[in-house]
Amino acid sequence: MTDKISVNCQAKLSEAITCLTTMFREKKFVVVSLRPGKDRTLDQNALWFAMYRRIAEMTQIGDAGDARRYCKLHFGVQILLNEDAGFQAEWYRVMRHLPYETKLSMMGGCKLFGPDGFPVTSLFNRAQGIQYTDRMAAYFTGHGVVFSDLLSEVAA
Repeated sequence: MTDKISVNCQAKLSEAITCLTTMFREKKFVVVSLRPGKDRTLDQNALWFAMYRRIAEMTQIGDAGDARRYCKLHFGVQILLNEDAGFQAEWYRVMRHLPYETKLSMMGGCKLFGPDGFPVTSLFNRAQGIQYTDRMAAYFTGHGVVFSDLLSEVAA
């Protein structure tokens, strides 16, 4: 049983303390890790899914799921290959030799990796998530997709 709670207000702090107290009472041994900072936000995930829908609407890529698979493979994997030596080693060992269509398919839901597919964006830190957004926007804006309304909501 692993719980992760981002504490960003008094209510979340109370929730974390209650959870820790309950777990300690039930199990008597609890490992706690704390670190300052933010995780990738739900807002960032919502933005990506809005971008995937927009890409699907304004290109011939397919549906939003197809856009997501494409972006994960073409932008997300590249970010991790450039910044994470462990990811790079495993990708080259396990995935590199597979045909393009197989890799693309595995970025979406599958029996091996579950409903989210091969883990890419879930491995991102906040800075990598921003980089992913920027790369998607730059590439698809060059292909006629308009994101200005979506991206202006994030900046606001």
